Amino acid sequence: MPLETPYSVDEFLITTMARQFSGEVLVSSVTAFGALSARLAKMRYAPDIAVLSTPESGMEVLPMPTLTLGQFLTDAQSGIPLSMEEIFDAIFTDHFRIWINPSQIDRFGNTNIACIGDWHQPKVALVGSRGIPEDTSHLSEIFYYILRHDPRSVVERVDFRSGAGNGEERDHYLGRHGAPTLLVSDLGVFDFTGPGGRMSIRTLHPGVTVEEVQEKSGFEVFVPADFSITPEPTEDDILIIRSADPLEVRKWESLSGPEAAERFVQVYERERQLLHATWPQLKR
Repeated sequence: MPLETPYSVDEFLITTMARQFSGEVLVSSVTAFGALSARLAKMRYAPDIAVLSTPESGMEVLPMPTLTLGQFLTDAQSGIPLSMEEIFDAIFTDHFRIWINPSQIDRFGNTNIACIGDWHQPKVALVGSRGIPEDTSHLSEIFYYILRHDPRSVVERVDFRSGAGNGEERDHYLGRHGAPTLLVSDLGVFDFTGPGGRMSIRTLHPGVTVEEVQEKSGFEVFVPADFSITPEPTEDDILIIRSADPLEVRKWESLSGPEAAERFVQVYERERQLLHATWPQLKR
């Protein structure tokens, strides 16, 4: 039976991401997709997780993506203060989860968020590896997502290795903790259970074919004997996402160039008007 409320690609991906969380772990909400998947998971799929607001570092919050107030607007009244030392303790004891949005990921799950092109003369300088080296050496679950599955992002070999994937070096120096677990893209859900730790299809999104995956990947993705179709979001999933992100900041994340700039201006103005209208109430 079709859903009464049609969903968008971003709502489909956020729901898929939310369904991967489990257990008593601290979940960091670094991006709009990460924040919304954490909020949805807390409310629907993984009630035992504790959601961390970045950069405020308040625990047990419900993050709402914004553009003007740092990364997220949160219910500060319910937040539990958390120090950076405590966050790193959670990482080093495997009580931390995060969705990472790499610029590049290769067949073995190596990821790059540092630069495009040669390190010494990059074509594009990105944000830097940040906390990925720690995550990919200590956590038992490493989650990645990309919004546009194509040969520029799903590559034969990353230009710079920010996060360690599978291979002899991992087996020798790091062991299995920190190995890539899942990649969610606009084509499907992929794990790294193929021969030698290669990327393998776990599920394909409705309407996506194996041929399309191979055509849009920079290498041959392993195809197991059986895989399923990614479950669709429910009405409740969609309503939670939309209520948490009424300005649709999440849609800006998938844009680039003039389209992204135009969207930024639109969201910024709507957010400014909303905050201006509610500010007197917030002061009482």
